[in-house]
Amino acid sequence: MKRPKSRILLIRRKYVVAVALALAVMAIFYIVNHPALVGVAARERALPIYSVQRDDQTLSLTFNAADVADIHTRRVVEILNAHNVRATFFVTGDWVRQNEDLARSLAESGHELQNLSNDHGLLRKMTAAEIRENLEACNAVIAAITGEPPTIFRAPYGAYDDNLVALARSLGLHTVQWSIDIGYWRGGSAETIARQVRTRAFPGGIVLLHSNLEQTVQALPEIIGTLQIAGYTLIPVSELVIQTAFTITMTGRQIPG
Repeated sequence: MKRPKSRILLIRRKYVVAVALALAVMAIFYIVNHPALVGVAARERALPIYSVQRDDQTLSLTFNAADVADIHTRRVVEILNAHNVRATFFVTGDWVRQNEDLARSLAESGHELQNLSNDHGLLRKMTAAEIRENLEACNAVIAAITGEPPTIFRAPYGAYDDNLVALARSLGLHTVQWSIDIGYWRGGSAETIARQVRTRAFPGGIVLLHSNLEQTVQALPEIIGTLQIAGYTLIPVSELVIQTAFTITMTGRQIPG
């Protein structure tokens, strides 16, 4: 007696599903017991740099400057210069255009100007062509001041995706975020800011500050003083990051190799 064709198809379908489930279980078991494979997959993502593996006790102070009506950054620069500290200022193209003399003073004092986009827009919502045009516009206005195009990019609002990081890389820009964000733009005293930077600092760390805030001006002398007493050398981000072969861990730590 022949089995109905529909029953045969049902049996075959159940067999295929059972085999697929068995293979899936085997694959999960293999990956769990071979974490190196997970690492390989992770390295395929285009991740920004949040910190850097360093053998020396170095750290970077970085300042975002996007408010075109800037009233505090000049004082920040004076404090940095008084302490012989060189820092990184992530600036927008609009900021440079409205504060050209200040931008030039920054560069002449040994600080570096890096790319924060042309207008502090949400880049990941733009097309690839729009992003490229935006970053290149910021590069051009910075290069006109410093004589060299930026090598570092920070995504406005910290909002990035793989495509944005990869596109920035195609323009010769490392995407750098931060490892120490006090969040004091939401409020907080200068004493609190300085204490949190001091307690959260570590070699290869990147501190996020905002230059056009009174709290920054008030906290900066103590931040610099306590970090230097603790043995830290404060250098610009372009000198902190690894420029030769490197990988980036899932936590955003840049390591050699």
